[in-house]
Amino acid sequence: MKKFLPKSVNNLQGFTLVELLVVISIVAILSVIGITLYSGLQQNARDAKRKADIEAISKALETNYNSASPTPYPILAATMFASGAIPTDPRTGAAYTGIPAAAAATYMVCATLERNTGNATSNAGVGLGTTTTGGFHCRQNTQ
Repeated sequence: MKKFLPKSVNNLQGFTLVELLVVISIVAILSVIGITLYSGLQQNARDAKRKADIEAISKALETNYNSASPTPYPILAATMFASGAIPTDPRTGAAYTGIPAAAAATYMVCATLERNTGNATSNAGVGLGTTTTGGFHCRQNTQ
């Protein structure tokens, strides 16, 4: 009877265990590198959003400045923003520290940054603490 499959001493149709382990190791290393880079990019994006939010809050307060009033800076309202809402932290959803709760003569609004790329090492007493590496982005009144 004729055999359908020829008998071969060297079967070259598969992968060896060592080849599979090498490929799995390479994929694992590339995955770890990708996840690390992605995490850093997310932190940078959240920090950029925080900086933009602080600038928007500052512009809203400056736009509604009333020099005739003894407390020229108004209470921040959602109607001051095109979105109809006061900006919040992109990670926690919490309001930014230092937003005036009442009309005031001055203001300082700060956000804590994840990557320490801010313009301040202190939050000037608005409840965030201090760092030595620029961990805050703050804006204060300009008028």
